[in-house]
Amino acid sequence: MRSLKEFINYAEKIERDFSHISLYLFLRLFGPRFTQKYFTFSPIVRRTKARILWLHKQIVARFGQEAADSFVFDYLTAKPRALDYAITLVATGAHYPSTDALSASITAISATAKRNTDRSIALVSALLERGDIELALGVVAEFKDNAHPVSFVDWNSLVHSLAPRYLFETSPAKSWSPDNMLPGQCKSRLILMDEKLSPAAIKSLATGAERVTLLQYGDLYGRIDLETVQAVLPGIEIAVEHGRSRIDRFQQQYFDIHRKTLEAAEALSKSFIENSPWLEQFVPGIRDFDKDLTLELSDKLFFKALRIEAVYQAVIDPAFDSVVVSFGESFELYRFFFSDPILWQSSRIKGCCRTQKIKTATKFSSRIAEMQRRATVGSRDPILGEIAAKEDLIEINADLEPSAKVKEYLESAAKSNGKTTRSDLKARKNIAFVAHDSRAYMGTSVQIATHLNERFDVDILATQGNPANLQKAIRSAQKDPYLSGPQEGRSLGLIKVSAKVPSKVIAKEFSDVFLPAVADATRRLFLSHNGDLSFRTTLDCMLTEGLPETVLHVMGNARAIATHLVDQNYSAIAISPIRSPRNAQFATIARAVGIPSIAIEPHCLTAAYCRYGTVLSDYAAVYSDYFAEEYDRHFGIPHGRCYTFGSPRIMRPTDYSPLDSRKEARKKIGLHEGDPPIIAFATQPMPAEHILAVWRMIIRAAKALDMPVRVILKRHPEEGPGHIERYRQIIADENAGNLCYVADVDIKDLLIASEVVLTCYSTTAIEAAILERNVAIVSLDGIEYPMPWHEVLGVPFCTDSGKISELVSDVLLAGPTGTTWVTNFKEANPELFDNSTFSRLAAIVDDVVAKGPQGIRTSDELPSTLFVTAPFREYLV
Repeated sequence: MRSLKEFINYAEKIERDFSHISLYLFLRLFGPRFTQKYFTFSPIVRRTKARILWLHKQIVARFGQEAADSFVFDYLTAKPRALDYAITLVATGAHYPSTDALSASITAISATAKRNTDRSIALVSALLERGDIELALGVVAEFKDNAHPVSFVDWNSLVHSLAPRYLFETSPAKSWSPDNMLPGQCKSRLILMDEKLSPAAIKSLATGAERVTLLQYGDLYGRIDLETVQAVLPGIEIAVEHGRSRIDRFQQQYFDIHRKTLEAAEALSKSFIENSPWLEQFVPGIRDFDKDLTLELSDKLFFKALRIEAVYQAVIDPAFDSVVVSFGESFELYRFFFSDPILWQSSRIKGCCRTQKIKTATKFSSRIAEMQRRATVGSRDPILGEIAAKEDLIEINADLEPSAKVKEYLESAAKSNGKTTRSDLKARKNIAFVAHDSRAYMGTSVQIATHLNERFDVDILATQGNPANLQKAIRSAQKDPYLSGPQEGRSLGLIKVSAKVPSKVIAKEFSDVFLPAVADATRRLFLSHNGDLSFRTTLDCMLTEGLPETVLHVMGNARAIATHLVDQNYSAIAISPIRSPRNAQFATIARAVGIPSIAIEPHCLTAAYCRYGTVLSDYAAVYSDYFAEEYDRHFGIPHGRCYTFGSPRIMRPTDYSPLDSRKEARKKIGLHEGDPPIIAFATQPMPAEHILAVWRMIIRAAKALDMPVRVILKRHPEEGPGHIERYRQIIADENAGNLCYVADVDIKDLLIASEVVLTCYSTTAIEAAILERNVAIVSLDGIEYPMPWHEVLGVPFCTDSGKISELVSDVLLAGPTGTTWVTNFKEANPELFDNSTFSRLAAIVDDVVAKGPQGIRTSDELPSTLFVTAPFREYLV
């Protein structure tokens, strides 16, 4: 199977290369018209979105906009697919055809579209997405009078789906005009998107608003491309919110959501296990399964509740006199808005369905009608009715056993991967290294595994994500400058150790057993949270779709992991990071089969963040003794079971010289000889009023200096375009455009290039210390941070611009050979400055292997809670 997949990938690569080359040559030799015909009708060239956009861009660059327009119009009158209208008329962005140019060709385009129902709907949808309402209505009028097949489309309902209408409207309008297709005039509009919308669609929904705020449901980082949206809405103030904009990690509300969803996960896990006597035969001999299940359910419920609560907080904000919701395929926002009459009967909230998925758009009107019917009769929490119906069936059939398909799924999950190949070096122990494809830690985890493979036979066990991404990270890790040289023994192994995600059919059949098993617990949860709209919506949606599949998958994973560990008989299991529930499951199962486990922390954690899990492995490897004490106090693992080794994320470059390195780093970030010295400011996600006030304080401190400097702000990876715009606005307000910059540069290059590093509570502080740069913590007066880096590092803590100016001035006057503020920290922690991280870690794993099964913690020694035990307190509120 693997070789077949590799062959398919190789064949696709050949086709891709051939297509690009042939299209490029035809474009140069014969021009865009011939190339369009070749592209449209060639049986060997695939018409993908990326390829259409690439070809369109090539035509614009070589032949101009008019030729690109001709390409689009010829293509759409030849052999278009339904998805091609949105690609060519919308996704081409700044270079899509103008309304005037499109008007001249719309008759021919619609004549082709009306031969097929999906194409006709797609054309109208694309026109409305562009904001070409008159064109769209003209096409609809033509289609309504047309013979088979598009005359059968309910055009009134479809246009009703695409135009923002009040949620309480019970029937579509009989006729449409451009005026009643627009959302109306307002001062401040919230545009809530269930799915990503194009800038053109956002422009259409923003019509009539003086100010616009964008919130994409499910987004926790504000990833909307603000610059592109701003380009189509010049002169309008645009803000971007996300899932944590109003509910920060260190707010009481965030903790309350965590507590409620954890309690719900515990109740559901306990109820399911107690009411499923058949479970023993499918999860045999595995203790603490309830912990693994609770962790997974808690994560699922928490992040869903956080996203829904973010929507709720934004929607009820009276600062928005207009709210437009673009619904998508998911049923979650439907259920949320129709769970409370205050929302669905509001005269400030309108809904539409601007998705590019045709079937979703055509279902919108009927979905709204059904939700209105339920809301009108007062039907809340549909899942309770579904549970009652399933309970009735069980009483009739007296059958609490899972179906044959569910049993078959669980049996197949225990299929063996077969023995992995060992190296010829007999003294080498075989080690499992548990990782997964995650944006934040994948590279670091693979780097650790690569170094351990110098001393052990290491198999990376992938728990989730795309193994191809891990393969790419493995290839990249071979170039790691910290590797000692060519590796002996065998190469890193990579094995996907997880059950397949159950199909919708199997998950549905499993829900027939799961939901009745948790029926009483579910009813108690709804009763105890009667007034909590976000929690009730979360529970209703997740029990309907999500949790049954998750529970079944956790069971399948338990069987898959157990089978693999027994087959391979590893000497030890390393897990990095352990706080992913699927990764943590390995610690439970390793304990059951007698293999010691160690959690290797790739970062620096603080228990102030309530969502960090306690450590369920037998040992932990952490950055320094400070964190070993933190783990002992709050993470449920004794200091004596914690090893200190540093962190691969915080290391000095090889052959690093604190003095000589600065010149080269300045070149890397674009500075020239004679440019002023640098003050670097690394931000951290936190309430806007605080971080912006600190940024203003830093700018004023720099302006007060009697010497030239350059202040460079590096945003945190979790901050999006909206944050950048706010930082730049402060620069403009302070008239500091010649002094301060927001730069997208490598953080390590920036730190090395700097004279002074300022930060709030980012781990950048410790990285700057390791690089022997003067670092200071900055804050507003009276504000405490969840991580006291100034105490850990022994560096200044500044709460006013005068203090910052004084410190920076002292550093610059002392020159590059002056004593740094981190001297005492270096003297107390010399092992963190010698780049021995990986060799120390290998020695740690050696020690774990030597202790063997005798070092495994008993169940009584495990932490009593699944999450950190530090008393919660609010920060930055």
